[in-house]
Amino acid sequence: MTAIAVRPVRTLSRLRPYLWFAPALIIVVAVSFWPLAHALVQSFHRSNYLDLGTFTGLSNFERFLLSEAGRARAWNSFVLVAGTLALAMPLGFVLALLLNLPLRGRNLIRTLLIVPWLVSNTVAALLWAWLLNAQFGPIADLTSRLGMTMPNLLTSSIWAMPALILCNAWGSYPLVMVFTLSALQTIPKEIHEAARMDGARRWQRFVSVTFPLVRNTTLVTVVLTTLHCFNGVTIVLIMTGGGPLDATDVMALRVFEEGFKFHRMGLASAGAVIIFAINVLFTVAYMRVLKNEHGA
Repeated sequence: MTAIAVRPVRTLSRLRPYLWFAPALIIVVAVSFWPLAHALVQSFHRSNYLDLGTFTGLSNFERFLLSEAGRARAWNSFVLVAGTLALAMPLGFVLALLLNLPLRGRNLIRTLLIVPWLVSNTVAALLWAWLLNAQFGPIADLTSRLGMTMPNLLTSSIWAMPALILCNAWGSYPLVMVFTLSALQTIPKEIHEAARMDGARRWQRFVSVTFPLVRNTTLVTVVLTTLHCFNGVTIVLIMTGGGPLDATDVMALRVFEEGFKFHRMGLASAGAVIIFAINVLFTVAYMRVLKNEHGA
């Protein structure tokens, strides 16, 4: 009788870690994997809001990505990401290098520079839309006092995308700055002292010592910034709405509008699946690069 009674106790003891883990697993499945599976099923149907509709195969994917408008949206998305990285990465890296120096008032400067990271995308988009307003914005007022006329950047098919890139970079550089600064502060001072005693100049120390030790952190910030920018909707929606003439129409915005404006959930789900696949491919590529770095 004693042996029989001990078995359930041992079984319960073995299952206890899984029981503690079960609520978190259920939440992850409910909010992540189940919606993803539902979106995948819905992407193969011509859905109208919650109505699944008829099976259409790959037509939603072809319409979203392979059409002329779809290819233009994909191009705009990659231009937005590349432009944001081109501005945010160097700016954040340089600011991290400066903040790693023994500057007076360094804590106050850090606090001020991290403010764009704390501001919501909605507030940032409204702020930049006001700054770039050709009639009522402060930049337009300054240029008029100097005898110049400021063009309306957000209604120009040429300048609208650079304006979005500027806004995105302003909100993204603090992430690069914080991560890089954290990595810089983990580098032992003895390494720099040894390089200095060997006759290495400041630029040589940066190339041979500093950057190799923070390279992995830089790759992490590239991935996080890319995913944040590629999946972002708010800034584009508020500042340009995809215009003018679809010059800033990106994939994430089209998913949002197809789903919540036109209620074509099948097409929106196909776009969401494509974006998810691109995110996975980019992350896998980053992991391979990081693995090669460690292997080297």
